Amino acid sequence: MDACINMRVMTYGIRHGKGMDGKTNLRRIAKEIAEAHPDVVTLQGVDRFSPRSGFQDQLNRLSKQLGMYSCFSPSVNLLIVQYGNAILSRYPIIAKKIQYIGGLIERRSILTARLQIGEETVIVLNTHLGVHTKERMKQVPILLEVLNKLERPAIITGDFNMEMDDPLMKRFNNHWQKIVLQNKFPTVENGREIDHIFVNMPTEQAIAKVYPSIVSDHYPVIAEIRWKSD
Repeated sequence: MDACINMRVMTYGIRHGKGMDGKTNLRRIAKEIAEAHPDVVTLQGVDRFSPRSGFQDQLNRLSKQLGMYSCFSPSVNLLIVQYGNAILSRYPIIAKKIQYIGGLIERRSILTARLQIGEETVIVLNTHLGVHTKERMKQVPILLEVLNKLERPAIITGDFNMEMDDPLMKRFNNHWQKIVLQNKFPTVENGREIDHIFVNMPTEQAIAKVYPSIVSDHYPVIAEIRWKSD
């Protein structure tokens, strides 16, 4: 008899903990994550050893405070300073892969983690695409090539810097199910919905909500996903 897997997945662009009040405070980010009780968190905009965020290893601090496994993809390296994407997980991370996809202003990356959930494995992918259309036109084909090689079940998350009506986003419709927001809030303070969660397996439940906040310029998006394991 097939068992069901339930996952609570959060994606969150934390802007190195800089809130809409101009204050950089990682404790507020940790508090929001803890209160949401996610199984997996994909973060964009994570600093390590940067002056602007007090030379903290932000991922290490979050991982310890939340009691979660973690992995990191440094999109930007400048001496010891790093900036990029991260995955936090209540489940063991048994493998990770980083792929760089270029960019005009800053290099962007794809972080893929394989999680062990009991006897099952689940793939979680986190990315942060470029701000400019010209960048994304080069990045999306690379991302799709990666996605099309993933087995099931897999979850893709991140800051795509595009809304769903963008022609580039429509290319995800062939194999990936967008988890539709149950509340019609934007995912970023400028009023747009650019942070998305997709899955590539049939689901028994797949709903998402935005939780408005002032502790970053993005708002956390949290999805409840349930599917039958093979």
